[in-house]
Amino acid sequence: MHILDQISRLLARVSIWLILLASLAMVASLLLGVFFRYVVQSSLTWSEEVAILAFTWVVLLTSSLGVREDIHVRISLIDDVLPPRARWALTQLILLAIAAFGLAMAWAGYRFVEFTLGQVSPAVQYPAWLMNASVPVAGALIAVHALARLRRFSSPNTGNGHE
Repeated sequence: MHILDQISRLLARVSIWLILLASLAMVASLLLGVFFRYVVQSSLTWSEEVAILAFTWVVLLTSSLGVREDIHVRISLIDDVLPPRARWALTQLILLAIAAFGLAMAWAGYRFVEFTLGQVSPAVQYPAWLMNASVPVAGALIAVHALARLRRFSSPNTGNGHE
């Protein structure tokens, strides 16, 4: 197994655990918010903000896993009519475009994190970069996973890129 595949696999495992923890935090925060609002009759000022923070990380980390596992929506009409070598070339081109998008996302996200340094959330007062960092992290993960898939299917004889 190539080193990039190993890195991608390790990052996917870490992402899954982070997704699990963030999902639990999101659900717990929302349940607490509902409980306090309707049972205790006193709203929590922080529960929605924590849920949004966790939700942002869940969505972006999960989307990066979608690149690794090839589970994003794709129109296969063109794939179905292409000969195997052309299908392989198209898949390689798509994976390169996905990797480029991930790198652009990582760079733009990093710049946004720099721009928002020093800002805090309204209710909880956590640093804004904590939520904004999800963008460059997801972008970097998308690039790594796309490049690992590109490497895995570097020859037309290894398949069409769909695992």
